[in-house]
Amino acid sequence: MKTFVFASDLHGDHQHPDAVEALLKFCSIFNPDVRIFGGDLFDFRAIRRAATEAEKNDSMAADVEAGLTFLRDYKPQIFLRGNHDERIWDVARTTQHGLIRDAAEQGIKDIEKACRKNKTKMLPYDSRTGVYRLGKLSFVHGYHAGVYATKKHAEIYAEPGGCVLHGHTHSIQSASIVRYGGAHGRGVGCLTFLDPDYNRHQTAKLGHENGFAYGMVDGKHWQCYQARPTENGKWHVAKEITTL
Repeated sequence: MKTFVFASDLHGDHQHPDAVEALLKFCSIFNPDVRIFGGDLFDFRAIRRAATEAEKNDSMAADVEAGLTFLRDYKPQIFLRGNHDERIWDVARTTQHGLIRDAAEQGIKDIEKACRKNKTKMLPYDSRTGVYRLGKLSFVHGYHAGVYATKKHAEIYAEPGGCVLHGHTHSIQSASIVRYGGAHGRGVGCLTFLDPDYNRHQTAKLGHENGFAYGMVDGKHWQCYQARPTENGKWHVAKEITTL
């Protein structure tokens, strides 16, 4: 039996400090065998395609530093890049501006160096290769959004009798699908602020919640639990898993 923790969607300097503190404190108590980070370590809003002029002029230094600091503190064995993280790889691949391309390539080297130092395996944001499997559990950043996102991820990535855990939607969701042996999906919430400027007009944000998942898995069996704050900001979690 291996224990695990899965957290996602930090968004660099847009992280929610209370959620991050709760995650790190829980890890120090639970001491999981496997720590997985589900993506969007950075926000990289300055290089998003629909960036405003203010965002384009925003320095990325604090964003990068916040993400790398979290990587060092959380110490995940697995880092699944998210769509926000992938922006810097996209810039390095596609931009024609030499100075911008060089800066992006240097940023990638810094991220890769931090992963090597941390002994973190990094997987790309790719619907085929950006999947981590642990026993009957699958982990992805997320490739679908909306109220049916978790069900869609379960249909694609959960093997019979298994479960897929994802981030991306910033919401806590669960879904079961009809399949021989059964299959499940879990959206685990996020570690970022719930009201970023870019979606202040969207009603979908009303379903966003801070949270992370944890549990245990062996070859055939798994248990998954959801951590989330109460209305007074307290987090109620189990310190250990006991087999009866």
